[in-house]
Amino acid sequence: MDNSDLINYFSDGEWHSGVQLAELLGVSRAAIWKRIQKLEAIGLRIEREQSKGYRLKYSFDPLDKALIKADGLDVQLNAITGSTNTDAQDAVVEKKGQWPDNFSVVLAEQQTAGRGRRGRNWLSPYGANLYMSCAAALPVGAASLETLSLEVGISVAQVLEARGVADVKVKWPNDVYADGSKLAGILIEVDGDLSSQCNVVIGIGINFTNSSLPQEGIDQPFTAVDQYTDVRREEVATALIRSIYERLDQIVLGKASDLLSEWERYDFLAGKPVTVFLGALEIEGVAEGLDGRGNIQVRLRDGTLRTFAGGEVSVRAK
Repeated sequence: MDNSDLINYFSDGEWHSGVQLAELLGVSRAAIWKRIQKLEAIGLRIEREQSKGYRLKYSFDPLDKALIKADGLDVQLNAITGSTNTDAQDAVVEKKGQWPDNFSVVLAEQQTAGRGRRGRNWLSPYGANLYMSCAAALPVGAASLETLSLEVGISVAQVLEARGVADVKVKWPNDVYADGSKLAGILIEVDGDLSSQCNVVIGIGINFTNSSLPQEGIDQPFTAVDQYTDVRREEVATALIRSIYERLDQIVLGKASDLLSEWERYDFLAGKPVTVFLGALEIEGVAEGLDGRGNIQVRLRDGTLRTFAGGEVSVRAK
């Protein structure tokens, strides 16, 4: 057995003695100790008590590929990977086909090099959350994807809302909140020309297990799906795959999305005082929705309405 089997023993969140684990795996207790050290080295939070043994600080249900109903799509499921975004892009390259045949999906139990917007690290504890990437080579230019991050955020909000998560909102341009706390993040990576063809990777990370999240080192309130519902990760993944595929297909067909009306329902920042961070500048105002290209509009203190694009600024509610 490899370390993924050992991890699955820990998935119940219960105590397991070194003797028990050694017998199950057919190895010595010393070997178990070494394997546990390797698991800790990749970020698994394992507790120890001399009289009880070892346990993971949270329980989880291992991902079951058979439960992901993706309409015949071959979904790649990894135990541990560097980044699902990288894996999904590699899968598109390997397929060498045209849209929609090159559409690829990768899920993982853990990422060791997960990344967020502006190069930030994305925390990825094993088995605790949903780490998923969809990728494709599209016969349209990158200019056609300028609102895709917002559309995917709306898809995430709709899928979670339909499964019992309360007060779901999307914070421009790529975060999803529930009850005012961060629940999910989205990273869109696009490579290609502006007018004729491009490759796109859509990375989604959703907090599912609140007890798996670190209690320190996070500079904002956060929450997880298990605070609202016991829905499995596979069900959410299935719904998101279908929604993202449909949105990409509509883009390829040249059909305009109903972004502005959808956005109004889920706009986290609407009407709130905000600070816009533009390089070294901090600009204060009140968020007033989006323009037709998905840029955020902010009413400044002097009454002027200023528009900001997602690639140039970050915005925080005050």
